[in-house]
Amino acid sequence: MLRELVIKDFVIVDSQHLELSGGLVVITGETGTGKSLIIDAISLLKGGRAVEGMIRRDRKSALIEGLFDLSFSQDLVHWLEKNELTGEVPGEVVLSREILRDGRNRARINGRSVPVGMLKEAASMLVDIYGQREHERFLAPENQLKILDDFLDEFGRKERDLYQQKYREWFQTQNELKQLMAGDLSQWNEFKFTFREFEETGFTSEKMMEIEEEFRLLANIQTYCSILDTFFVLMEGNENSEGVSTLLSRLTCEMEKIPAEGKFTALNDIVEKLRNIETELQEIVSQVAALRSHLDYSTVKIENLEKSVAEIERLKRKYRCRTTGELIDYWKSVEEKLLEIERQNERKKQLEEQFDQYQQELLISGEKLSQYRQKAAKILKNRLEAELKQLAFSQVQFEVNFDTIPGEQQKVSSTGLDSISFMASLNPGQPLGPVMEIASGGELSRLVLGIKSITLEMKNLPVMIFDEIDQGVGGKTAFWIGEKLKMIASGRQILCVTHLPQIACFADQHLRVDKYTDGQDTWAEISDLQEREKQLQELARMMGGEKSTVSALQFAETLMERAGK
Repeated sequence: MLRELVIKDFVIVDSQHLELSGGLVVITGETGTGKSLIIDAISLLKGGRAVEGMIRRDRKSALIEGLFDLSFSQDLVHWLEKNELTGEVPGEVVLSREILRDGRNRARINGRSVPVGMLKEAASMLVDIYGQREHERFLAPENQLKILDDFLDEFGRKERDLYQQKYREWFQTQNELKQLMAGDLSQWNEFKFTFREFEETGFTSEKMMEIEEEFRLLANIQTYCSILDTFFVLMEGNENSEGVSTLLSRLTCEMEKIPAEGKFTALNDIVEKLRNIETELQEIVSQVAALRSHLDYSTVKIENLEKSVAEIERLKRKYRCRTTGELIDYWKSVEEKLLEIERQNERKKQLEEQFDQYQQELLISGEKLSQYRQKAAKILKNRLEAELKQLAFSQVQFEVNFDTIPGEQQKVSSTGLDSISFMASLNPGQPLGPVMEIASGGELSRLVLGIKSITLEMKNLPVMIFDEIDQGVGGKTAFWIGEKLKMIASGRQILCVTHLPQIACFADQHLRVDKYTDGQDTWAEISDLQEREKQLQELARMMGGEKSTVSALQFAETLMERAGK
């Protein structure tokens, strides 16, 4: 329960420290005094949107702080322990939110800074707020399914969790398939044709470079042949002259005629060196001969080489490559893309099989979940009809209409296969119809209160806040709503902003909001009407009379007595 609430420099509130009781806490005040400021402040503790306009004029920041009793919030106790956010005082938690003019805002749990998301998560285990003009949102089709799911049994909740897990797998697979289909798979045929064209040429990257090198060699072959032929003449000689090899051999033989004795022993080393030179020259001649043999091109070889070069040039023009190196790089890129597309195609087949499997599993789980929801609908019907009878719908009928499409045409969604609508007959003789169409404003208020009262028990939240749930009602209906609020406030805390004395008379604690001005500044003050006399005067004022009017005070007294106070 919310035990203490600090509001500082918030909108038109200067500084307020409220101590709140359990049970039904009623908030009243003249129109325009800012009765909903308390609710707006608590909304910030629930992670609501913070804007600069919430900061009081001429102040640098606004602060909201709430002290909650954890006696009925064991889930939050465990959550605080798990996140190492337990406070110094066992059984209590302090949530706070500070808004600064520079756009920043700070969230704290037990004095430690946390992301706003964590503050919101913690508060969701403590407080539920039902604001003004929320009938339509609360009973919107997507929320009707959420309400129904509050009545699922343990097995139904497990099946819903399982369905949501399978839906995430199904949705992720579907998205990956879409991304693959939107990618380069459409270029498969184009890349395949290009790759096949390269393959049919019989070329490899090494072969193309070799052909290009040979073609460059062919352009200078006559010059190269002439140079090499001259080499052989100089080395081997001809009919007109002796070559270097012959002359060197003769020179060596002449040197060997001198005995290598005495002063001529060095001739042995000289002769050996000449023989080595002769051997090296012979090796050089052999190597040059091998090179010369490569230059012997037949006419057929030259024609084939020219055809290969022409084919390479054609490919370069076709694929807009300036050099053979660029053509080779392009070929490699086509091959890589083709391999990638092949991998993607294989992945696509796997995903399609996965998708079909997930869809089948999802449909099976969805059908099971629908069966559990059918059971939950009966529980909701019985509980809500009993609640509404306490709110003066004596012959109410309520049904959950399932519009689920059978068979393979079922539409998969994140919430299941079910499309539901709440149908009701609130008055004798009235046929069943959609609640948002057949209910008046006052009837909607009671209907929402009935639903909230039973879902509150299901969720076991210690604090429930109603911001003017009495819109569009009055008279006996208002009194019935007051009785119901008093009833569901037993064992928990209900905060209710109201403008009706028939509801305010049931308060366990009555807060009044007043607005003041001195002509230069405006501020709101919140008073705790602990004395019975002050409560009676406020009820009299709410009836439209002066506080001191005898008749108004008498009627206020009557209301208090009817409320058992």
